[in-house]
Amino acid sequence: MARTGCSVKQAATELALPVSKEDCDNLSRRAGFQRLLWEARHRYFTDLANDPNFSQATVVGKMLALSQKLEEEGKHADAADVLLKLAKIQGWTGGDTQISVFGQLTQKDLTDLRNRVKNSDGVVVTKPN
Repeated sequence: MARTGCSVKQAATELALPVSKEDCDNLSRRAGFQRLLWEARHRYFTDLANDPNFSQATVVGKMLALSQKLEEEGKHADAADVLLKLAKIQGWTGGDTQISVFGQLTQKDLTDLRNRVKNSDGVVVTKPN
Protein backbone atom coordinates (compact mmCIF):
# COMPACT_ATOMS: atom_id res chain seq x y z
CA MET A 1 0.00 0.00 0.00
CA ALA A 2 2.82 2.37 0.78
CA ARG A 3 4.44 1.75 -2.60
CA THR A 4 1.37 1.59 -4.83
CA GLY A 5 -1.08 3.84 -3.01
CA CYS A 6 -3.85 1.26 -3.19
CA SER A 7 -6.64 1.11 -0.62
CA VAL A 8 -7.00 -1.45 2.16
CA LYS A 9 -9.78 -3.17 0.17
CA GLN A 10 -7.62 -3.34 -2.97
CA ALA A 11 -4.70 -4.77 -0.97
CA ALA A 12 -6.99 -7.38 0.63
CA THR A 13 -8.36 -8.34 -2.79
CA GLU A 14 -4.86 -8.69 -4.26
CA LEU A 15 -3.88 -10.93 -1.34
CA ALA A 16 -7.14 -12.91 -1.70
CA LEU A 17 -8.14 -12.18 1.91
CA PRO A 18 -11.84 -12.42 2.75
CA VAL A 19 -12.33 -8.98 4.35
CA SER A 20 -15.53 -6.93 4.13
CA LYS A 21 -15.58 -3.34 2.93
CA GLU A 22 -16.73 -2.20 6.38
CA ASP A 23 -13.77 -3.91 8.06
CA CYS A 24 -11.42 -2.30 5.58
CA ASP A 25 -12.94 1.13 6.20
CA ASN A 26 -12.69 0.67 9.96
CA LEU A 27 -9.07 -0.44 9.72
CA SER A 28 -8.08 2.42 7.46
CA ARG A 29 -9.50 4.98 9.92
CA ARG A 30 -7.57 3.70 12.95
CA ALA A 31 -4.80 5.95 14.21
CA GLY A 32 -2.41 3.04 14.66
CA PHE A 33 -2.92 1.91 11.07
CA GLN A 34 -2.46 5.46 9.76
CA ARG A 35 0.79 5.75 11.73
CA LEU A 36 2.12 2.44 10.35
CA LEU A 37 1.19 3.42 6.81
CA TRP A 38 2.87 6.81 7.27
CA GLU A 39 6.07 5.13 8.52
CA ALA A 40 6.02 2.63 5.66
CA ARG A 41 5.63 5.43 3.09
CA HIS A 42 8.56 7.35 4.58
CA ARG A 43 10.74 4.21 4.59
CA TYR A 44 9.81 3.67 0.94
CA PHE A 45 10.65 7.26 -0.02
CA THR A 46 13.93 7.03 1.91
CA ASP A 47 14.79 3.85 0.04
CA LEU A 48 14.05 5.58 -3.25
CA ALA A 49 16.21 8.58 -2.37
CA ASN A 50 19.12 6.39 -1.24
CA ASP A 51 18.99 4.13 -4.28
CA PRO A 52 22.39 4.31 -6.01
CA ASN A 53 20.64 4.18 -9.40
CA PHE A 54 18.66 7.35 -8.65
CA SER A 55 20.27 10.21 -10.52
CA GLN A 56 19.53 13.28 -12.57
CA ALA A 57 19.25 11.01 -15.60
CA THR A 58 16.51 9.05 -13.79
CA VAL A 59 14.55 12.24 -13.17
CA VAL A 60 15.00 13.37 -16.77
CA GLY A 61 13.80 10.01 -18.07
CA LYS A 62 10.78 10.01 -15.77
CA MET A 63 9.88 13.55 -16.81
CA LEU A 64 10.11 12.61 -20.48
CA ALA A 65 7.85 9.61 -19.91
CA LEU A 66 5.32 11.75 -18.03
CA SER A 67 5.42 14.39 -20.76
CA GLN A 68 4.78 11.72 -23.39
CA LYS A 69 1.82 10.40 -21.38
CA LEU A 70 0.34 13.89 -21.08
CA GLU A 71 0.74 14.41 -24.81
CA GLU A 72 -1.00 11.10 -25.55
CA GLU A 73 -3.89 12.22 -23.31
CA GLY A 74 -4.22 15.39 -25.38
CA LYS A 75 -2.82 17.66 -22.67
CA HIS A 76 -0.33 19.34 -24.95
CA ALA A 77 0.10 22.52 -22.88
CA ASP A 78 0.91 20.47 -19.77
CA ALA A 79 3.35 18.33 -21.76
CA ALA A 80 5.04 21.49 -23.03
CA ASP A 81 5.33 22.80 -19.44
CA VAL A 82 7.04 19.57 -18.40
CA LEU A 83 9.48 19.88 -21.30
CA LEU A 84 10.23 23.50 -20.40
CA LYS A 85 10.96 22.49 -16.81
CA LEU A 86 13.14 19.70 -18.13
CA ALA A 87 15.05 22.16 -20.32
CA LYS A 88 15.68 24.32 -17.23
CA ILE A 89 16.92 21.29 -15.26
CA GLN A 90 19.28 20.43 -18.10
CA GLY A 91 20.53 24.02 -18.23
CA TRP A 92 19.34 24.57 -21.80
CA THR A 93 17.40 27.66 -20.78
CA GLY A 94 18.03 30.13 -18.03
CA GLY A 95 15.54 31.29 -15.51
CA ASP A 96 16.87 34.83 -15.87
CA THR A 97 15.78 36.51 -19.11
CA GLN A 98 17.42 39.88 -18.40
CA ILE A 99 20.59 40.74 -20.26
CA SER A 100 23.12 43.06 -18.70
CA VAL A 101 24.40 45.67 -21.18
CA PHE A 102 27.29 46.39 -18.82
CA GLY A 103 28.69 42.86 -18.89
CA GLN A 104 31.21 42.29 -16.12
CA LEU A 105 31.63 45.98 -15.19
CA THR A 106 31.51 46.78 -11.51
CA GLN A 107 30.28 50.00 -9.93
CA LYS A 108 33.92 51.06 -9.47
CA ASP A 109 34.55 50.55 -13.21
CA LEU A 110 31.52 52.66 -14.09
CA THR A 111 32.61 55.44 -11.71
CA ASP A 112 36.11 55.43 -13.22
CA LEU A 113 34.66 55.68 -16.73
CA ARG A 114 32.37 58.54 -15.69
CA ASN A 115 35.35 60.43 -14.23
CA ARG A 116 37.48 59.85 -17.34
CA VAL A 117 34.74 61.19 -19.60
CA LYS A 118 34.22 64.16 -17.29
CA ASN A 119 37.93 65.03 -17.23
CA SER A 120 38.65 64.54 -20.91
CA ASP A 121 35.80 66.44 -22.56
CA GLY A 122 34.89 68.86 -19.87
CA VAL A 123 31.39 67.43 -19.98
CA VAL A 124 29.70 66.71 -16.67
CA VAL A 125 28.10 63.28 -16.61
CA THR A 126 25.25 62.97 -14.15
CA LYS A 127 23.98 59.85 -12.54
CA PRO A 128 20.58 58.64 -13.78
CA ASN A 129 17.77 58.55 -11.22
